[in-house]
Amino acid sequence: MRGRLVLVLFALLLAPLASANFTVPGGYVSTAPLVMDDHVLIRSSGTFDGTSPPMVRAYAEDGAVRWVIEGKATMQPDMADVVLMPAGSSACGSWPEQVIIAWSSGLLEARSSDAGLPLWQANTTVQGWGLTATPVVVDEGLLITTRNGVELRCPSNGTLLHATETGLGWRNPATMVNGTVHVGDESGRLWSWTPGEAPSFIELEGAIRHAPLAINGGLLVHLQTQRSSLVQWLPLGEDHRPTSPSQAHRMPSGASPAMPVALNGTTAAVGDVSGVHVLEWTEDGWDVTRRLTAPVQGPLRAEGGWLTGSINALDGGFFALAMTSERADVVFSSDLRGYGTAPPVMCGEGWLLVKDAGHVEVWGNDTSCPLLSGPALEVAEAPVDKSPVVWTLALMVAFLAGSTAFYRRGPMHALRWSTPFLLIALVALMPALMGWWADQAPQSEGELVWDEAWPESWREGQVVVFELPNETLAFGGFEPRPTPLEATTVAADSLGLSMTLEEHALGMWVTAVNGTTADGWVYEVNGVRPMVGADAYALPSSSVLVWRLA
Repeated sequence: MRGRLVLVLFALLLAPLASANFTVPGGYVSTAPLVMDDHVLIRSSGTFDGTSPPMVRAYAEDGAVRWVIEGKATMQPDMADVVLMPAGSSACGSWPEQVIIAWSSGLLEARSSDAGLPLWQANTTVQGWGLTATPVVVDEGLLITTRNGVELRCPSNGTLLHATETGLGWRNPATMVNGTVHVGDESGRLWSWTPGEAPSFIELEGAIRHAPLAINGGLLVHLQTQRSSLVQWLPLGEDHRPTSPSQAHRMPSGASPAMPVALNGTTAAVGDVSGVHVLEWTEDGWDVTRRLTAPVQGPLRAEGGWLTGSINALDGGFFALAMTSERADVVFSSDLRGYGTAPPVMCGEGWLLVKDAGHVEVWGNDTSCPLLSGPALEVAEAPVDKSPVVWTLALMVAFLAGSTAFYRRGPMHALRWSTPFLLIALVALMPALMGWWADQAPQSEGELVWDEAWPESWREGQVVVFELPNETLAFGGFEPRPTPLEATTVAADSLGLSMTLEEHALGMWVTAVNGTTADGWVYEVNGVRPMVGADAYALPSSSVLVWRLA
């Protein structure tokens, strides 16, 4: 027993500590990652010169990229958080769990949370840029702040339920309180709107670049002015619309304010170039507690009893301040430093840290974080394939039945009795035979089939071609994808084509493109037709993928 314990301890000492450090290519990472069950979504804004488009990437263990969603490059960086919409239903329909992405190109879209496949899309107003505010999940649906208004959309298919116009805004999510929507704009107007009614507004002093906070029966706003900022609180009237600002709760603040966050019904945290303050509402004004003396200019985040944020300085780190007596402040010993606005996010029992330059680090060794792979101390039991048991038993019964019939009545009766069991064995054996055949089939690599009409910038990458009945469409110039299915999804999404997929024994197959089914679709890579589904074939980084009707 003692020897076995020594071996276990020795194995634990040899097991490597879990860690994940990588860099997101192409642009800036200014928004909080979204942690899912088995992957993490990280958004990059793209580069200002347009050489790298904005993207949302799904990262798995050790920073491996599982899938990528590519957006349209615009003059305005994409800085809205990616939002998880839980599965649900309402009067407008039902929907699965989905990821909501707002693009500065004006596109709003829903993707499947597991594979990033498109579910629906909607276009919104563009004036210089489109969507820059994080979508908000409310009981009534999706609350979307557009460039010049507010929309309420159905999560089932993106249908517009209600909409109104407001002033021009930037990074200004809305808040819904008792059925009334509140949103600020760049000119300092705080708008209030009940769907189905006309909007109204109150003039304030400075730009409102965050969602108004519902605090103690009123709204807290942190207004940005040219060289400073101002915190104000406006009580809500019986009509659920704000009245004149409370002079007792008027608090001057520093320049370049952060996005504030509500900690509970009476307490909020605000930040600016001078640090972070916690404000507790009292009748006589704010009870102010200074918690940090470093510049914080991005979103503040409340999670798990901590207030988190990123210090925006050349040597800036991160902070996680305890907001309850059960917690203690977290001191990050990470070497990851620099300018940043994305707050730390809990990943399992550890923390996911991101800086503007795209550097990512998991701080902590909890392997429940999807980016970390645990020590291989135990071998997981593989799922049992019961088909060999079925065909083995069927063969045994066929042999016994045939032998008995042959002994009693001759070979014809033996064949008659054993045939049904032989058929059962063959049916049970088919999936294994098909999988073996697919594994053994040589994956031929053909030569690149190039069309001189395509842009030269596509030549070294992947090109996807759809041979539709009335036209041929091609798309290239995107970041290489590992499988034909992922490359096809990117191309179809960029070209505005719909796809229908079905899963078969040899993998996933495309059965319809833009509603066209006919006798089905087949694909070729560099002129060669693979023997497996589009999700199982390793797509070369330089290749031409062609889809045509069978």
